Amino acid sequence: MAVEWTITIEGRNEFGDVCRKAVRIDKSWERLFDGDLGLSIEDSKTIMAALQSAVVNHEAETYSLFRRVCPDCHRFRPVKDYTTRRIRTVFGIVEVRNPRWMLCRDCYPGMVDAFAPLREICPDRATSELM
Repeated sequence: MAVEWTITIEGRNEFGDVCRKAVRIDKSWERLFDGDLGLSIEDSKTIMAALQSAVVNHEAETYSLFRRVCPDCHRFRPVKDYTTRRIRTVFGIVEVRNPRWMLCRDCYPGMVDAFAPLREICPDRATSELM
């Protein structure tokens, strides 16, 4: 017999976008006979890794969307491509979607440069606690 715990993490950005992530932890009754009461360190690592993944992904997505808007003409910049970026955090490695935006064609005609906004906020591919 087991007890299943589900922890739902929910975040909302200023644009109203909602991010939800659920973490499930199964606990068997047999462990109680061994004196194993409550959450284990392994359970807490699972919870914190899921929370970190949700927060980092949502923040990266929000920042990337913010940087897609051209500051001069306020139009969306064209997409060059999407890759993934692995970011080291104190709670493990988080993989995020990493867009590359082209420079605005209206404001910079003839320029074909692209930039990845996540490089601006995480150039070393690690959070500040690890630097």
